Amino acid sequence: MRRLTAPHRRPGFTLIELLTVIAILGILAAILVPTTSSARTAAKKAKTRGQFAQWAGAIEAFRQEYGYYPTFETTGAGANKVNGNTAGGANLAAVHRFYETLVGARRDGVALPTTMTGNPPPPQAQNTRRIQFITFTEADMVPVSSPDASLAAKRGLIRDAFDGTDIAVLVDRNLDGAIKVGGAGGDGITTVPAVAPPDNTGLRLSPVTTGTTPDLPTVAQGGLRVGVAFYSLPDGARTASDFIFSWK
Repeated sequence: MRRLTAPHRRPGFTLIELLTVIAILGILAAILVPTTSSARTAAKKAKTRGQFAQWAGAIEAFRQEYGYYPTFETTGAGANKVNGNTAGGANLAAVHRFYETLVGARRDGVALPTTMTGNPPPPQAQNTRRIQFITFTEADMVPVSSPDASLAAKRGLIRDAFDGTDIAVLVDRNLDGAIKVGGAGGDGITTVPAVAPPDNTGLRLSPVTTGTTPDLPTVAQGGLRVGVAFYSLPDGARTASDFIFSWK
């Protein structure tokens, strides 16, 4: 007679084991996602500081060539800003003081016009030899053909690693060894430029100028002991402690 045996069970997970695995994966994801996000933000901040260093190097090279620092935008909402009062868009023939002064040509590659008068002097009146002090790459500028709808208003503008285009630039115009804000003996910077983070253009913040260790010392405090200074805000910035400074 044949012995009857019970059928073998297929190996597999029980419901409790499956739920346990899912719970463990959820905990790991909760731990790793913020860490990955923080690492990505830190990398972008480092890249932005690298961009600031390259841009500052170009401005210092300009000073060595001509004996003075270039003057960018001095009036309007774009005063002392990298992109000045230039609006984003496809019109690369529009004046962009920062780009044209340091490259010696317009953003569309066309030669600068011959007009030499203006206040402040136009780029062609400052970089009279049309020397190219820097090459701006796609990482430094928002492409005009960018398909990203969120960048539509920024096309053709200089950007940092966060796609931020609201970037302050200050220079030691009187060549006294420090950038000074306001008051007699300053560098023509009457107001500390306020900038906005890329993800909240309605918020504008300025570096701290008061206290014992201000971010940007005023004339009375001796100024900032550098020749060129940049700063901007990253995504998620909501307070003055979030600034990315070229000198820190």
